[in-house]
Amino acid sequence: MLVETMQGGWGIQVDDLDADWLVSLMEDAEVQSRQAERRKLRYAGQWCVLHPATADTGVATWAETGPEALRCDEAIGGEGTPLVAAFAAEGLGAAFQISTGAAVQLMADALNLQHRHPRIWAKVEALEVPAWRARRVAQMCAAQSAAVAAHVDAALADRMGAWGVTTIENAIATAVADLDPETVADAEDEAKAAWGVRLTHGSPRRIGVWAGTSTLEITGDTADVTALHDLICATAHQLLTDDSPWSGESLEVRKARAVGVIATQTGAGGATPVTRMYLHIDADDLADPTATGWAERLGPATVTKIRDWLAGTRATILPVLDMRRTDAVDRHDPPAWMAEQVRLRDPHCVFPWCQKDSRGCDLDHIEPYVPMDEGGPPGQTRPESLGPLCRRHHRCKTSRRWHYARNPDGTYTWTGPHGRTYLVTPTDTRLLA
Repeated sequence: MLVETMQGGWGIQVDDLDADWLVSLMEDAEVQSRQAERRKLRYAGQWCVLHPATADTGVATWAETGPEALRCDEAIGGEGTPLVAAFAAEGLGAAFQISTGAAVQLMADALNLQHRHPRIWAKVEALEVPAWRARRVAQMCAAQSAAVAAHVDAALADRMGAWGVTTIENAIATAVADLDPETVADAEDEAKAAWGVRLTHGSPRRIGVWAGTSTLEITGDTADVTALHDLICATAHQLLTDDSPWSGESLEVRKARAVGVIATQTGAGGATPVTRMYLHIDADDLADPTATGWAERLGPATVTKIRDWLAGTRATILPVLDMRRTDAVDRHDPPAWMAEQVRLRDPHCVFPWCQKDSRGCDLDHIEPYVPMDEGGPPGQTRPESLGPLCRRHHRCKTSRRWHYARNPDGTYTWTGPHGRTYLVTPTDTRLLA
């Protein structure tokens, strides 16, 4: 049954459809989805063509926008792809209403598919392969040579099954072994580049909810990681047999508790641990164990949880900050109270669709700062003249490709190089014109 939608177009009411109808509609939806994602890749590829790198523009790199493992001065496209102008991604991201990092990734995937994986790209063009699957191949091969990319392209293009990560990894490993056998002997040393420890905050079962839960991910030498896991398991077993408050917990919960026990027992020289966390709580709530405070970058926490964290640690209590202060200073760098006020006022980068935490942002003078000995006026550094910008978008603004102003209501109006204007509010970004 066809029904008119709220937007004035035509849609389909699915409540009374049988399975055969629904299967047909789902097949149509998949085709439409592939067409839409193909268009995005086409547009991104053409955007790269329209923004070639020159001596004046510089080259688009992964420096500030890529995944942590890719934050380097390498060009966004793999070996064999044309260079793209720096800061080209901002315009694309704004048009698609996505972050600059997502825009850079889309451009990189378009470049790599069109220039390094022509057979797989042909499958995308023919709607035989969904764009997301082709992009996965492009991303996993991005750091490899053009020859390896071509080898993988030939190996996977005609395999129409569901490419999994393992299939792609095996294709890459085979290509490397076939094209450069000596690198296989060095693989163990090269693998160390991926070693590291990563801490992320948030509940894995409830996206967007912190709830006092975090995840520690370790990648390292197999023997070392296995030994640590064995120690955690042994400590968890000890928590079961000892008269501990966690003896009734499940094995996995006890293993998580064991990490804290091990950390306490192996503290550096027995020194008191230091907890680095920005906690906001009303002094009147400290006596109420059911009251909640707020941990920056994390979320709400009960007074009981906060006391657990701070027990036995050193804590610095900062005085209440008057958010209404408008004092100005005659210097470039803001004083500590002003920097804190701006970061509390604007908790993330104020560039369109950017969510980088302001604690890691530069404090930018919205109007370029002019030293007083060069004729600059007094009082240029004040709360309303500053805005937090992540390093990339600070550089982008400084390059004069983008301009912005802070509005009286605390929002920001940005103008891009293609004449579009955007309104950045504390909660979202809106296209104005």
